[in-house]
Amino acid sequence: MEHNWERTLPFLKLDNIKINKLFKGILEEKDIINIVPVEEGCRTTNYIIKTKNAKYILKVFFNKEQDYKKDIKLLNILKDEIPVQRIYRVDTDLEIGNREYAIYEYIEGKTIGQCLREGYFMDEKFVKEVARILAKIHSYKFNKVGFLDADLHIKEELEPLNLWYERVIGERVRKRLGNDIVNKIKQVVKQNEKNLLDLDKDSRLVHGDFQGTNILINKGIVCGILDWEFAMAGHPLEDIGQFFRYEEYFNNNLVRAFEEEYTKMSDYTLSDNWYNISKLRDLVNLIQLIGERDEMPTKYANIKTIIEKNLSRF
Repeated sequence: MEHNWERTLPFLKLDNIKINKLFKGILEEKDIINIVPVEEGCRTTNYIIKTKNAKYILKVFFNKEQDYKKDIKLLNILKDEIPVQRIYRVDTDLEIGNREYAIYEYIEGKTIGQCLREGYFMDEKFVKEVARILAKIHSYKFNKVGFLDADLHIKEELEPLNLWYERVIGERVRKRLGNDIVNKIKQVVKQNEKNLLDLDKDSRLVHGDFQGTNILINKGIVCGILDWEFAMAGHPLEDIGQFFRYEEYFNNNLVRAFEEEYTKMSDYTLSDNWYNISKLRDLVNLIQLIGERDEMPTKYANIKTIIEKNLSRF
């Protein structure tokens, strides 16, 4: 899982004076006993702020496309149903280049990626818990697919899903994947056009980045779902495809356990070929990632391998 990927956006080094200013009104300077930069993550600058009695997460966002204002309302809605962080502040400050930042509750736990690197093995209990969480997220319905505003209303309706793939295949994608893979993508999308259009017919709240670095666990239990910046009215199979992106960590029994629990807990209907279509839905996210402007060879090599595996299913 996204281990050793190059950063998409640079890490912003902050001194204690700037961090104290961002926490004004929440903490006194004397309360802060330790400030620890967090290495994981490719798009935000993150720090753990420790006090005698509590911990906080400071996130600094680098561009206006990272719209976190909806997080406040979204997390307030979800806080009693799934494990999410409390948000103490979302604001901008000249001390950090007028960038937006947020101060979150710190949740004790490790990401799935960290745990797997330490020898953790996913089991049916964990996979079923994830299925229940996704069922709860996906219980919020919309009448179309689109991006959400700060009040969780659709601010921009999106085109039919089958058209997304062509739109995100640019010159950088062609260069990094090669014409054979690009042509295979187009062929598979055309062959599965009906399946993709069917996903548009049932729009739900989706996390939008439901992969290992955003799922915290503690003693085998999910204790936090992080980073809701890509939440939107979309396709539940997007979240499911992202969760199963790294197939080497799952076996047939775990996939079956997920399906059984999700079907029991959700009113969203999984089709007979839901697993393959979730891979096809995740493909558009992977294409976007490999088409980014900066050169990140480790990241792109990893993504290309996943794309090839996904295509081999069709």
